[in-house]
Amino acid sequence: MRAPNLTLDLEERGPFRPSDMTVGRARARADAFWRDHGRMRAPRLLSATGKMLHDSRVVTLGITLRPGAASGLEVCTMRTAGCTAACVLETSFRGKDAGNRDSRTLKTLFLSADPQAFITLVAHELRLAVKRAAREGRDYVAFRPNVASDLRWELIAPALFGIPGVRGYDYTKWNPLRDRTALENYRLTYSVSEHPLSERIGAAYVAAGGNAAVVVNARKHEVPTSWAGVAAVDGDATDDRTRDPRGCYVLLSVKADGKADHTGFVKTIPLVAVA
Repeated sequence: MRAPNLTLDLEERGPFRPSDMTVGRARARADAFWRDHGRMRAPRLLSATGKMLHDSRVVTLGITLRPGAASGLEVCTMRTAGCTAACVLETSFRGKDAGNRDSRTLKTLFLSADPQAFITLVAHELRLAVKRAAREGRDYVAFRPNVASDLRWELIAPALFGIPGVRGYDYTKWNPLRDRTALENYRLTYSVSEHPLSERIGAAYVAAGGNAAVVVNARKHEVPTSWAGVAAVDGDATDDRTRDPRGCYVLLSVKADGKADHTGFVKTIPLVAVA
């Protein structure tokens, strides 16, 4: 039996506005939820992981849910066998850690159980992060709501992308030419899968001025500067996709269990590209 689809459920119940609940009430409801699951209080909902920590220009934060249907709720509607097997957030060291998995599961379940409180708290944390960025002389807050998921946040809580000082971005496997509603302050990078149709969607999106990500069999920072005859950027240099030039590919080096990919999700670099 398929797990309940979280994005479709939240889209039907929303959109949610952060201002529809006070921060104090949202915090009380979050703490009560975590206590019901054996914890003292709720943690922060936003966090920075991996390369999100190493960008000196911006404060980069995201929402890390439990990927796929590992929480009992499907958060990656369009996932494929290749990306599921290669998912860094589930197969890396931190992803394999029981405590991290448990924390991500609870965040996912709380979003489903009380989306209004969840979104109110996320907005509050983003506003605090904007103040922090200003104190530290950073340019802005880069916000990735789908660190390990693929929810359509522009339909669930579009107001999150209207917070001054915040720029939103995500990778997605939904067809951005058909299945996504464009928001000016929410940059979507299409994630190419192992399927030939996905490669064609990625090429069409790039030709239309969008960006498409491809995982390649290269070491970190050794990806080529072009792909399929189009300019490419190193996706491992920063997690912030809001600064990428329009109409280019984003190349990501293969990591963790993705190195054993046999589906075609990880692309082989053409010899001409590295000559």
